[in-house]
Order: sequence, then C-alpha cells, then structure tokens
Amino acid sequence: MEQLDNVNTHLQAVLNKVDRDRAAEINKLKDEEQRLLDRLCAFEVEKEKAAAENGTLNVSDDDLIEINVGGKIIAAKRGTLCQWEGTRLEALFSGRWDKKLVRDSSGRIFLDLNGDCFQMIVDYMNELAISSEEDPPEYPIVNEELEEQFQYQLQLFGLNDPVAILGSEIIK
Repeated sequence: MEQLDNVNTHLQAVLNKVDRDRAAEINKLKDEEQRLLDRLCAFEVEKEKAAAENGTLNVSDDDLIEINVGGKIIAAKRGTLCQWEGTRLEALFSGRWDKKLVRDSSGRIFLDLNGDCFQMIVDYMNELAISSEEDPPEYPIVNEELEEQFQYQLQLFGLNDPVAILGSEIIK
C-alpha cells in the first residue's frame, strides 16, 4: 500500500508540474498576443496619421473617382477600385494618399499609363463587384498588341495573379 501511495504522490507531482508548465506557456502566449495587439494598434494609429497627412479621411465606397489615364477619362466608384484589399490599386484609391497623387488640370487623378488597358481592369473589377461568387466574370481577353502593357499594369497594381485573388478572401 505504501508503494501505491508513493506512486500516487509521484504522479500527482508530475501532474502538478505539467499544469504549471502549461499555465506558464499560456501566459507566454497571452503576453505575445498582447504585444502583437499593441503593435497592431500602433500601426493603425500610424496609418490614420499618414492618412490624415496625405489623404482624405472621410471616404466612402460610393465616392465617384475620375481618373485621367493617358488622356482617357475613366470614372469608377472607390469601392470598385478598392475591392482587392492589400493590392497597390486598393492603396492608391483608398483615399489614404489623395493629397499625394498627381492631378491633371481638371483635378482628376492622372496616371501615365495606357487608358485602354486600365479601362479593361476597371471593367473587370466592376463586373466582379456585381456578379455572384458562383458565376464570376471571365478574365479579360486582351489583343496581342496590348498584352504586354496590360500585364505590366496588372503587375504594377498587384493584380498579376488573378487565380490567387479569385481563390482568396481578398474579394469582398
């Protein structure tokens, strides 16, 4: 019986140690989580500060943005242009950099790019915004003479992997 009590005492000691180790690990994870949340909060504050200095804070997805792209005037809703979060296109038209963007003489955002290619991108994004997830629009087919410029714009705006974008949670 004494041997059984010794084994029981030993097992209880081991169990107590495992519980203490687990609690210590949980505390470490909580501390790391808090550190990451603090960093995220600081980042959001810096982002808001940059937006206040360089952009417009009161923006809406329904804002109509006129863009002069290589002489071609293109109008689109901000929400259409910003639907792929994390892309350069979203950052450009999010409102955070409005004060830093080059403007034409009429106050439109000016992009020195091929307007036809940019129009194809905007048209596709508009179709994507209004289509169902079950029936997304077909990816734009570009004629041979514009293919290189179109691919350049996709890469420039961070849209060069449509399969990854369509298969992710980026699209709202």
